[in-house]
Amino acid sequence: MTYHARFPLAGDIPLLSCVIYIERMRHFVTYCVLSAVLLLLSCSMQKFMAWENPQSQPAYKKAHSVCVKCHATGTPKAGGVLFAAGVDPSASCLDCHNYKENHHPVDYVPAEPANPAFPLFEGKVTCLACHEIHGGPDKEGTHNLLRGGPYQDRREICFRCHSGGKYASINPHDMLDDANNVREVNGKPVCLLCHAKIPDTAADSTEDVRFRADIGFLCWRCHPPMPDPFFSTHFLVRPSAKTLNTMHQSEARLNVILPIVPRERITCSTCHNPHQKGVIQREPAAKGADTKGRLRLSSICFACHSI
Repeated sequence: MTYHARFPLAGDIPLLSCVIYIERMRHFVTYCVLSAVLLLLSCSMQKFMAWENPQSQPAYKKAHSVCVKCHATGTPKAGGVLFAAGVDPSASCLDCHNYKENHHPVDYVPAEPANPAFPLFEGKVTCLACHEIHGGPDKEGTHNLLRGGPYQDRREICFRCHSGGKYASINPHDMLDDANNVREVNGKPVCLLCHAKIPDTAADSTEDVRFRADIGFLCWRCHPPMPDPFFSTHFLVRPSAKTLNTMHQSEARLNVILPIVPRERITCSTCHNPHQKGVIQREPAAKGADTKGRLRLSSICFACHSI
C-alpha cells in the first residue's frame, strides 16, 4: 500500500467509501507510530554504541582554551618558558580538579625510578606523569587526557608502569591461612596489598580505613572495569540526595554498609565486599564476604534504587 505525503481528508472520499477510508487511516497511523519508534530506537542505539566505545566520546576539545590559566605566559611556545621556575606544572591541575583523593597517588618517588615510562617532576609522580593536556593525534587531548592514548582498555596505561603478571599471581581475596590467621605475601600481611595500614577489623568504620590508592585502581590490577553503560553510570558517580537517602535507610534497615569514597562517590566496594569470610568482625561490614559476586546484598540494586 502506498502512503501519500498529504494527509487524506474526508471530503476527498465518497460517502460509500468511509469504511475503506477508516481502514486506510488505521494503517496510516500505525505507519507513523512505527516510524517514530524506529527513530527512537536508532537514537538510543547510537547513544548505547557511544557508551560501549569510550573512544567514540569526544576528547577534551578546547576545554582549556586560555593558556595563561596554566602557563607562565598567555602565548607559550615550544622551547620557551612554559611554567614559572620551580613550580610543579601539575599544581595547575589542582586548581580545578580535586583528584588527590579519588585518583592515583601523587607526589611520591616510584619504587623503580631509573627508567620511568612517563615523565616525573623532581623524581616524583604527579598528575602530568599520566595525563597530557595537549596529547593525542590532533594535539587536543585524548579520552581522559591519558598520556600515550587513546587506549582501548583503560588499564593499558597502568601496565606501562605496573606489571600485570605480578598481580595476576596473587589473590588478595584469599586472606586467611589454614590456621585462620591473616596470611602474608612477600613478608607482609596480605591486607597491605590494598590498605595503607592494617585496619582494626573489629572496630574500624569506613572513615577510619586508609588505602594505598583509589579503590578503583586497586581493583583494576586484576579485574577489568565493568562494561558500559553500567560502569559509566555508577563508578565514581555522586548519588543524588534521594538515592543517598535510600542508601542510608537500607544500611539501617538491613544492617549493612554501602561505603562510598571521598566526595560521596560510588566505587567498586560500595556493592562488593572484597574480603574473605571471617576477616571482618563487624557484621554490617562483613556481609557479602565469599558470596557469589561478593555482593554485599543479594538484591544490591534495591539498596540504592527504590521502585
